[in-house]
Amino acid sequence: MLEIRNLDKSFGVQPVLRAVSLRADQGVILGLVGPNGAGKSTLLRCLVSVVRPDRGEILVDGVDAQADPLDARRRIGYAPSETALYHRMTAGGLLKLAVAFHPSADVDLGLQLLDRFAVPRDRRIRHLSHGMKRKVLLAQALACRTPLLVLDEPMEALDPEARRVVEGLLREAASAGTTVLFSSHDLMSTERLCDRIAFLRTGRIVRDGTAAELAAEAGRVLHVVLREDRAETDLPTGEGWTWAGGPRRWTLVYDGHAEDVLKALSTLPIAGIRDSAASLEEVFEALYPLETSPCD
Repeated sequence: MLEIRNLDKSFGVQPVLRAVSLRADQGVILGLVGPNGAGKSTLLRCLVSVVRPDRGEILVDGVDAQADPLDARRRIGYAPSETALYHRMTAGGLLKLAVAFHPSADVDLGLQLLDRFAVPRDRRIRHLSHGMKRKVLLAQALACRTPLLVLDEPMEALDPEARRVVEGLLREAASAGTTVLFSSHDLMSTERLCDRIAFLRTGRIVRDGTAAELAAEAGRVLHVVLREDRAETDLPTGEGWTWAGGPRRWTLVYDGHAEDVLKALSTLPIAGIRDSAASLEEVFEALYPLETSPCD
């Protein structure tokens, strides 16, 4: 349903996307995760032809998004991260305008979603909260009834109940054959929903796998807090071990058995120790260090 091949994008001399390749089959929910400035929003804007890449290919349902951007765009329901909407329009009016471009759109579905999200149809956009504007964007994207959904930070500013509703709607869409690609800063919430997760850092895809695969890697990272400063040369070593941080807060990426590692660490003045099972993003920071370069 979606295939991205070797996508590059720079703004001036600053590279933002670097040889990005991704694939998502029909009915798959793919989460795109990474820190601020990783290039997530730029990648999604390339998919919907808001930004034109410098190199690479984008295929949406078999359509070349660069050769025929309008045809590709009609196959995508898009909810951007920005909520700077037409403030004088009503929520219902904006939804009808947004879906009019899509021949498969279901306006009644969109209006029903506004009701489900408790967004008054006749209220003007300027009187809506940030969270309600986010719900309008999600409603119009889902109402497009397209084979691909592209959502930029769809859970941002939503209350817990609304998040549960959105997660349910996305699962329903995927079960019906819709492919979903969305970006998020919260890897752990993404883990609950996604079939696959791709981690983007400084414009590169550094890992793409299932949540189970990523969780297995999480078990290979320990965060160690010491009572006293230590240099890296003072820390125990082992085959396949990598230390980062200091002088009192260290991250250890290791191969082998956890029991052996903990035994070796017992020689240190440890104040605290934990694994990364609760924070997979920390795993990537440790496992895939890249040069630091700001991206938009």
